[in-house]
Amino acid sequence: MKKVLFTRFPLESRFGGAEVQTLSLMKGLGERGYEVEFLGDCKTLLRAVRGPRTADRMKELNIDPPPVTKWNAISFLWRKKGMKKKLIEALNAERGTLSRVFMLSLSEKLLLTEWCIQNNIKVIWVEHDKVGRWLKWNPWLPRLRKLSRLATTVTVSDLSRDIYLDMGWREEDVISIPNGVETRLSSSEAPSKELNREAPLHSSASADSVEESNNVHPRKARNFRIGCISRLTYDKGVDLLIEAIKDLSNVELEIVGNGPERNKLIKACSRCNIQKQTSGQQKIELVESIPNIEEFYNRIDCLVLPSRENDPFGLVIAEAMMRGIPTICTDACGISRHISSEDSIIVPAGSSNKIKAAITEIQKEEVLEKLSRNGEKSARERFSVERMVNQYINVIKTTNEKCTMKNVQ
Repeated sequence: MKKVLFTRFPLESRFGGAEVQTLSLMKGLGERGYEVEFLGDCKTLLRAVRGPRTADRMKELNIDPPPVTKWNAISFLWRKKGMKKKLIEALNAERGTLSRVFMLSLSEKLLLTEWCIQNNIKVIWVEHDKVGRWLKWNPWLPRLRKLSRLATTVTVSDLSRDIYLDMGWREEDVISIPNGVETRLSSSEAPSKELNREAPLHSSASADSVEESNNVHPRKARNFRIGCISRLTYDKGVDLLIEAIKDLSNVELEIVGNGPERNKLIKACSRCNIQKQTSGQQKIELVESIPNIEEFYNRIDCLVLPSRENDPFGLVIAEAMMRGIPTICTDACGISRHISSEDSIIVPAGSSNKIKAAITEIQKEEVLEKLSRNGEKSARERFSVERMVNQYINVIKTTNEKCTMKNVQ
């Protein structure tokens, strides 16, 4: 049995796409005969995987913050010795049995990569996070670039891969493996989406108006409902989506998320609702969380991810496609490199007018049906967890002869 270790020491611990994918990968490798262990201070992952059967394999180790802010990058110069000592002490006990380390955060990439290679442990860097100023302007980037020759860097999209190549990574050292989504019942096996369109949970049409529209397609008897699940930050572009729908009639928007832009977006939603409120029902809803994700997906007609800056993947688009829900995303989403206009409407990033035009287009019944059918088929072929795990296993198998210390001399 091969033993692999996952490490994660983030600046802040929250449940996002990186955590979802890490859990899926750890589970998938375990099911394929790998002995999987975890080391880190990511509270989210520790809570998710720790239990009576896994306590000895899920080890919490607290070290200083990673060098991803200005001060932490400066202070890393004198903090790194103590941090490295803690990390090596934790790995020393595993030195004879450990074959691979999956490193998910900056600290261990800088501090442990050389030690692992010296001890015949192969290294895989997994890059889920958006590349921003925290890395491009980081004083430790030259060192990281040099160490990257000792590791295989896995990005979650071709878009992210190109960014690392632009920062000086060698082509042979970087591969992209799209994120994976658990497969669901196919459209023919799942409850009909038409039932949800006929009797939506958030219909703004009155009973009288439905009766008067007997000859109209059931969905047209109520407002078209758009969903958006996103962290509320500037780069996610949720403000662009709000701007796009404010003048559209018969359209509702449900936003699920939290983040530093929340108060600003609440005000934007309120202004839009005041302008468009007619029957006592909100045009836009913004909630921090929802108790049942399936109910959310069941009550929307399409899902939009309006990212304005490089979004490494865009997991919610894959999740919606897997459920047969039509989608709109921007070309700043990494997933846009792995799908076509037959699977989703892809618009240029940063334009509320382009998003508005896409929303108008997607309301056409023939477009909805095409994107629902093609999107689900594409997601099952390209974004299943099984496919993702198999690709990572291939990386594990092909890193045997990769690295020697001369690569960083």
